[in-house]
Amino acid sequence: MIYVLAYPQLKPSFAKRIRQFRTENEPARAKLVPPHVTLVFGPMNTRPHELLEHCEAVASRSSQFEVSFVSREITHDPFEKTHKLLLFSSTGSSQLAALHDQLYEGVQRAERKDDIPYRPHMTVATNPDRTIIERLETSSLGGFPLLGTIRALEVVKLENGRLHHLRTTPFGKSG
Repeated sequence: MIYVLAYPQLKPSFAKRIRQFRTENEPARAKLVPPHVTLVFGPMNTRPHELLEHCEAVASRSSQFEVSFVSREITHDPFEKTHKLLLFSSTGSSQLAALHDQLYEGVQRAERKDDIPYRPHMTVATNPDRTIIERLETSSLGGFPLLGTIRALEVVKLENGRLHHLRTTPFGKSG
């Protein structure tokens, strides 16, 4: 499956704390992928080259922007049958949502799940047991807001349990 991600460039102290938190609370995913916001969720019927071209077009019209993560929420993921601790975006959430919308235009449109509202976030913990997630203390993250910058789109492919980097497409417009 192919995904389009945005890796927030965080202050080194924030990045280190998020990496440590994820390593403790979602170790398999933390080894697989750095802290990220997912913009496109594994379309099944899209050819990789079409998605790469579309990402380049979207990125060329976009500018880098600041992002902040200001609140946490526990949610149930019915696809993975797990509970997740999400850090929701405040500053930058409208730009992330706009990127999500633009990336699902064209050939990807049929893959969009309109019944699931898109809320820009980073997942930092995953567990099938909700009580474990409820007990997590996010103070080790250093307090909110967590600040960063989004500068590019990352296209990756998940295959045989490994994440393969396909392309980084920096934003083309001056911010």
